[in-house]
Parts: sequence; structure tokens; C-alpha cells
Amino acid sequence: MRSRRGLRNGIKRSAMQPQTSAALSPPESDPTVLRALAGDRSAEHQLCARMLPAVRAFAARRLRGSSVDDFAHDALALFVEALREQRIQDSSRVAGFALGICRNLARERARTDDRRRDLSLRYGPTEADLVTWDAELRVRPEHLEDCYSQLTGKARSVIRDTFCEDRADQDIAVTLGISEANVRIIRHRSLAALRSCLEKPISWTLAEKSAL
Repeated sequence: MRSRRGLRNGIKRSAMQPQTSAALSPPESDPTVLRALAGDRSAEHQLCARMLPAVRAFAARRLRGSSVDDFAHDALALFVEALREQRIQDSSRVAGFALGICRNLARERARTDDRRRDLSLRYGPTEADLVTWDAELRVRPEHLEDCYSQLTGKARSVIRDTFCEDRADQDIAVTLGISEANVRIIRHRSLAALRSCLEKPISWTLAEKSAL
């Protein structure tokens, strides 16, 4: 049986030509392959470990470094699926089947990337759009503090305990001496009040304008 280094080098030399899979295929009598085809889970793991360097070498020639492991994971998951569904009949063609999965997966990802790129160019926001939207959505801390201060004491407690203290509604209800249903009602109304307030100028700026 060829070593892992031989498997990697074979892939690089052949550029994944059809004859590569035949050259790299293990002998028909390979016990690990035969056990994997028979449904042995430990043999599946051994076979995947043997295939992994070749799959990574294939992916490394086509993908960025951060995507190689994801590609290898997906390819080997599809390979195991094929084993368990008994779609591989010839033990001498196991490696070729795995490399076929890699080619199909690479073509599928390339088509997906092309579609995503085309959609982004045609309809996607520009960098200027993103900067503008981000500025519009950003909440100034002093604005939020001003709106929060306008809530009732009980409402502030519910908001603080929910989002800052991560307390359960039951605990909040016990602390405030109200029902859990009231906690939910207060929170819903308080969030609505905060959203409405944040859409308006900060209260003290309005007071300053009226005093002028």
C-alpha cells in the first residue's frame, strides 16, 4: 500500500486526472477497505485518516487556508455517507470515489461562489452604503441613558435585571412582588418606549432649544 506521502505526491503530480484515482486505489484485499465497506465504523475512521492528506492537498490547491479544513470535513462526511449507503461496490475504487467527491464538491462551491459574487455586484450594498447604515443604526450611549432614565423605577429594574443581570422572569417577579406575566408586560412596554424615545432627539437638547 502506498504511504501517505506517496498519496499526497501522487495527487500533486497528476493534477487530479482520471488515472490518478486508479493509481492511488488500495489493493482489493486491503483489510481496512473491506471492513469499511462491510460497515465497520472503526475502519471508516481509519480510511478517512488515510484519505485526509490527499483531500487536504486537493483543497489547498483551490481554496484559501481557512477553508481547507471545512472542505475536507465536508468531503469526508460525503465519503462516509457513500460508504454507509453502499454506493461503493468495488474495493479497488474507494480512493477514486473519494477524489470524485472532491471534484464535485469543488465545482459546486465554485458555482455557489460565482452566484454569490454576481448577486453582490448586481444588488449588494457598496462600502459607502454600509458606512452610512452603520452610522444611522449606532446608538449614542448618552442617548440611551437619557431614554432609560425616563422609564419608571419598576421598568428600569425589569430592563436591567433582564438584559444586564440575565435573571429569569420568575426571580424578577419575586423581587418586585409582581407576577411573571406583569414582568413580561412591563418589559414589552419598556422596550417599545425606549425605541420610541431613541427615534427622537435627546431630551435635554430639546429643553436647551426651548430655553433659547
